[in-house]
Amino acid sequence: MLTSPFSARGDARAADRVFGAAAATPRRARAFVRAQLAGWGLPELTDTVELLTSELVTNAVRATEAVAGLPVASSVFPVALRMVALRLVLSARSLVIEVWDVSAQMPAAQRADPPDELREGGRGLTLVGALSTAWGQRTAPGRGKIVWCEVAVPVSPAPSPVSAAPPVRRPSTTLPRRLRHARVAERADGPDARTLRCVLEGLRRLD
Repeated sequence: MLTSPFSARGDARAADRVFGAAAATPRRARAFVRAQLAGWGLPELTDTVELLTSELVTNAVRATEAVAGLPVASSVFPVALRMVALRLVLSARSLVIEVWDVSAQMPAAQRADPPDELREGGRGLTLVGALSTAWGQRTAPGRGKIVWCEVAVPVSPAPSPVSAAPPVRRPSTTLPRRLRHARVAERADGPDARTLRCVLEGLRRLD
């Protein structure tokens, strides 16, 4: 009774934990779920799975407290074993939450009274049915029952096909057309003789 009541699985995508049936058990179960989902890389499921786990574990603790004649640890020290167990099973498309308790009484979904909505676990299986894709219960091997629910795992979007790169526009190799300049005036042969004589006379006066 101190080991997991779930059947063995050779799957690395399954994790289970046994807890004592106490008031702090839902909180410890949520911490276990949070750490496990982080390890699996599914943090986006944490809020929903924590809430579902809290509801199922709370119901299991209450069912265990109502059972008379609980199994004992040994005949020498007859201490009643108030235990619940939790298992997460991950597949490609879903995550299954399984909670075991020693009670054979199967739970039934019913509408929670308004005051119960303010306390942990008061929403019951009505909330479990609303937040999960499916839920159910079965008799456990040996003793007790297992209540389970299933949550869809978000499918990673397929990588988008690589689109062809747009053609690179290369700069045009055509040189710009040379601009035509204005027509240059024809150059004269030189100053006339009269002008040259005037310049020469001016230079002589400077001497």
